[in-house]
Amino acid sequence: MSLSNDQILNALRTVQDPELLKDIVSLGMVKNVEIQGRDVKVRVELTTPGCPMKDVIERDVTAAVKKAGAENVEIELTANVRGPATPRTDILPQVKNVIAVGAGKGGVGKSTVALNLAIGLRRCGAKVGLMDGDVYGPSMPTMLGIKGVVPQVKGSRILPHFVHGIYAITIGSLVEQDKPLIWRGPMAQGAFKQLLVDNTDWPELDYLIVDLPPGTGMCR
Repeated sequence: MSLSNDQILNALRTVQDPELLKDIVSLGMVKNVEIQGRDVKVRVELTTPGCPMKDVIERDVTAAVKKAGAENVEIELTANVRGPATPRTDILPQVKNVIAVGAGKGGVGKSTVALNLAIGLRRCGAKVGLMDGDVYGPSMPTMLGIKGVVPQVKGSRILPHFVHGIYAITIGSLVEQDKPLIWRGPMAQGAFKQLLVDNTDWPELDYLIVDLPPGTGMCR
């Protein structure tokens, strides 16, 4: 005997989001249910690409649907990514979210925060890129363990390093090691734009973390 859509939805109402403490049907997380006899496929939309509770939700959904009488259960987990009100689809369309980390002065731990944020999101299951935008004194080569490693080039574009599970690019890999960079504002902004948009071949990413140079000139 085939299961009904109402039976499956009633079963899913017993599954709570572990963080929001409401059932996933009321929260609108259940986006589709397909039933063929006693085979059921459920599409659940998570609140973030790197949802730390996705394994728990998948387990609870599977158990609830099987309890309702399903023999085979397939769970499809997607992510709810909300972009800006007016998406800039012409700039990095393959990147869902860009997070800039900045500070008014240098030496306050900005790069450490950016790197830890990138690694933390990766450990939560997201696909993450990290751009070291500190064109004056890049520290990411040392922090990432890629000092002296030159990135590969594909055509006219630079391929980011893949290190510690994230995609990373830094101007420190493209200039002479331990040589201070003395650039005026327009030169620094041009290099920043080329590294972020023009010359780097970023893959599809859930998050791109941008470590800004110290000061406020790049925060516009």
